[in-house]
Amino acid sequence: MRSPLTSPDISGLIPVNKPVGMTSKDVSRVLIKRFGKIKIGHVGTLDPDADGVLPILIGRGTKLQDYLLNMEKAYSFELTLGQFTDTMDASGSPIEERPWSHVTEDKIAGIIGKFTGPLQQIPPVYSAVKFKGKELYKYARAGKTAEDLPIEELQRSVTIYELKLNYFEAPRIGLTVRCSKGTYVRTLATDMAKELNTAGHVTRLTRTSSAGFTLDSCVSLEQIEDKNATLETLVIPINQLSIGLPTWVSDDMVTLQRVVDGQHLVIDGGHFHDSVGPIQSRDALAKSSDGRSIGIIEVTPLEGGRVKLHMKRGL
Repeated sequence: MRSPLTSPDISGLIPVNKPVGMTSKDVSRVLIKRFGKIKIGHVGTLDPDADGVLPILIGRGTKLQDYLLNMEKAYSFELTLGQFTDTMDASGSPIEERPWSHVTEDKIAGIIGKFTGPLQQIPPVYSAVKFKGKELYKYARAGKTAEDLPIEELQRSVTIYELKLNYFEAPRIGLTVRCSKGTYVRTLATDMAKELNTAGHVTRLTRTSSAGFTLDSCVSLEQIEDKNATLETLVIPINQLSIGLPTWVSDDMVTLQRVVDGQHLVIDGGHFHDSVGPIQSRDALAKSSDGRSIGIIEVTPLEGGRVKLHMKRGL
């Protein structure tokens, strides 16, 4: 098995600007067709009707998927009032219409605060959330509705860090949102329409930020398919990725190798405090002094100002 202390390979992340009309797996297939058999994964999925930032993980970068998924995301979206659809977006079939002429910009601004902070969300029936081992959208395609499933038991806690009204051009409302992992923008939009005493569905959805990358840092499919493109030119190396964890840097290669080998090490916590802040039980990214990412370590505080280190996931 390759040690993270040996010479580097092509592993990391490609931030792709996914176009409308493709699934996330379609983007992965483009990369595999272009560069051959490579280990690949993506940080979250985007519906075919959505576009924007789709981080694609390559090689050992796939080991960081769980951590990158936990980072906040941002979206720009349009909510069109007057009609609910079964998918909560424009791809679905109409299921209910309600008047919307009473909605004003002031009323929209007045409900923003109700949808900021911690929220409980019920996932859409057309989603990849699983019930009894099967994705909800498969039940929906088989003719099941929300009334046929214990959908409320699948609600999840999410956090809306910021929700901003950009425009109101009746019946269309343009918004941007910064949110936690697991947030469904379609559910957010539907709940906002209900709070405005009308119906509504998402008619445009763009992910503007994910895993620390924004649209202006993404590459297009045309760039990927360019005959002169190489993985080396497209991949942001694993050593350059920030994954939302504190970092522990050590210039002691013997200590690092012992951690890589799976040993539980107890060290003085003084230097560690400077690296990651106040000592507490947490995960941290271990790096060598020359900038190589070694792995995810578990940090456990002990008595006497010492800490125990243990490798959770080597890179």
